Amino acid sequence: MATPTEKELSDNLDKIRTDIASLTESVKTLMADSAGIQSALKAKVNATAKQAANVGERMLSEASDFGSEALDAAQKQATQAVSTVEGQIRQNPFAAVLIAAGIGFAFGLINRK
Repeated sequence: MATPTEKELSDNLDKIRTDIASLTESVKTLMADSAGIQSALKAKVNATAKQAANVGERMLSEASDFGSEALDAAQKQATQAVSTVEGQIRQNPFAAVLIAAGIGFAFGLINRK
């Protein structure tokens, strides 16, 4: 077997050093790329979270507006119904008393049993 000469050992050592330097640069590039990806991902997550919060606020506002409108409509209908009943009682007080007495009598019979 032939032993390697100092020149061959030196050449191989230089080649190994070059390969290590190249690998070091590749690792640095990968680290920089992963940091960029992480930064972009973080920005995307933050933007999506803000968008979701805005949608939630908008939905809550719309639901609140809808509930307020429904409450106003119910109050108007209740006021109108009370006004109608009051008008009927004023026009026909005797019939209103008889109806109230009949309803009271019916409840009395129901609760008796």
